[in-house]
Amino acid sequence: MKGSEWICATLEGLGVDTIFGIPGGAILPLVETLSQRPIHLILTRHESAAAHAADGYARATGRLGVALATSGPGGTNMVTGLVTAMADSVPVLAIIGQVPTTLLGSDAFQEADNFSITLPAVKHSWRVTRPADLPAVLKEAARTAMSGRPGPVVVEIPKDVQLLEASEEEVAAAEAAFAMRRALDERPRIPRVLFPWTRLRRLMREARRPLIYIGGGVVASDTAPLVRALAERWGAPVATTLMGIGAMPSDHPQFLGMLGMHGTWTANNAMQSADLVVALGARFDDRVTGRVSDFAPHATIVHVDVSPAEIGKIVMPHLGIVADLREALPRIVALAPHYNRADSPLADWWQTLRTWQREHPLRMPAPMNGQIPAARVMSILSQHLRDDDVVVTEVGQHQMWAALYLTRRQPRTFFSSGGAGTMGYGFPAGLGAQVGLPDRRVVVLAGDGSFQMNLQEIATLAQYRIPLWIVVLNNASHGMVRQWQDLFHGQHREGSLLDNPDFTKVADAFGIRGMAINDEAALAEVFSLPPEEMPGPVLIEVRVPLDENVFPMVPAGQSLSMVLEG
Repeated sequence: MKGSEWICATLEGLGVDTIFGIPGGAILPLVETLSQRPIHLILTRHESAAAHAADGYARATGRLGVALATSGPGGTNMVTGLVTAMADSVPVLAIIGQVPTTLLGSDAFQEADNFSITLPAVKHSWRVTRPADLPAVLKEAARTAMSGRPGPVVVEIPKDVQLLEASEEEVAAAEAAFAMRRALDERPRIPRVLFPWTRLRRLMREARRPLIYIGGGVVASDTAPLVRALAERWGAPVATTLMGIGAMPSDHPQFLGMLGMHGTWTANNAMQSADLVVALGARFDDRVTGRVSDFAPHATIVHVDVSPAEIGKIVMPHLGIVADLREALPRIVALAPHYNRADSPLADWWQTLRTWQREHPLRMPAPMNGQIPAARVMSILSQHLRDDDVVVTEVGQHQMWAALYLTRRQPRTFFSSGGAGTMGYGFPAGLGAQVGLPDRRVVVLAGDGSFQMNLQEIATLAQYRIPLWIVVLNNASHGMVRQWQDLFHGQHREGSLLDNPDFTKVADAFGIRGMAINDEAALAEVFSLPPEEMPGPVLIEVRVPLDENVFPMVPAGQSLSMVLEG
């Protein structure tokens, strides 16, 4: 078979049913073969959107997301999407075309060394120069993307390799060579060490102010039920990162909220007062820790993560455990003390936490005429979202309001660009999530600034009639930038105020339904409708106040105890 046929056959064997991307000369042989196979190509309007859509597909479904681009600028346009997926541990396979092998290094038309360009941005990159190697490389790429700490990978394929033929015998020999090489690479290099379970059990039993701190690794490993079992058996409070939202029901009585720069007062101060912190699948990101020297000053820190590179990278734990949460958590649950709430040794701790929650709740602004405060928008949406609805956010103030005020009870029902903070991520990622979950409602929450960074993908929605709901919160500004300028940069709003188009007319021009809602009752009515009564795609523009700020907030470089409440 031709190389392009081996590619398609291998992808089908890996369970790939959808690819997001844009054709171009160096990838046309593969695109031609795809047109004759069951894999569905979703034509996006920009390669960065293709990478984000594959990312959203992967986060929503738990399966490998696949994106495709041609050589040169096609591949370079994907880099931001790959950086985003790498930061948030999302398994994405990017297939990038390349000029024929005979032209490599000659500065041919649309030649760029995307193999080298993407190496720092992904888990691994491959350039395939023989068609017989294609199945083995693609299988290895998928395994790399999905295993350990998940992440993106790149396979660069010159045009002639897609056209040349390889026999079954040649492919089998190449796969055998790859298998032998992998076996050599995976030989243990250090003696196997038993996990220090006895010490962990003692720490859990002695703790009187414990806190379970969970991150996106819990979602990626599908271990949220085990975390809930641990919390309920032990009776310990739980706080999440932005990436961990949904791993613990946000209306669970043991849930304290999100940690970090825009975390709740109670969650942040619980971290600062805890005597034991058990971190599960979290990276100790600077947005969570605040000033590292002041982070969790009274706590013994236990860090469990699948990646040894994360242990001690930012915060040095007292006990580091390198393990897949799927293997470690059942053992940790079994080791946890089984406390009865009536006479739990954590009773004083819970009394303190409940007092903090009463004295430092999230604040709800008063209603307004002609606009809806963003916090109230989130409260209204939260009342009408179903548990299996998926919420995808862009990046900015609306992202933090959503994280604070939305109730999410299931993993993979809330996601956002966390580590990279990529504006323009949420809309195409929501598109990818909706393609992956065609029978569920997916809602994109976007700020007016972020939304315009990939606004062209409305055309993709219209072409494929993807039933996505988009809610654009329009405050005529890059709101988070404006907030920082007002608080920390002398109120100089240079570059943060926007002269926006009429988003409803933009939607109409692209061929989808657009509506403006600036009344709370009307917004509640729309979201109370079952999707079949108002099928997407639809864009809902909501005007929110320009000067509304996101609180709580810990100023950059300060201790988590320095929570500004507004």
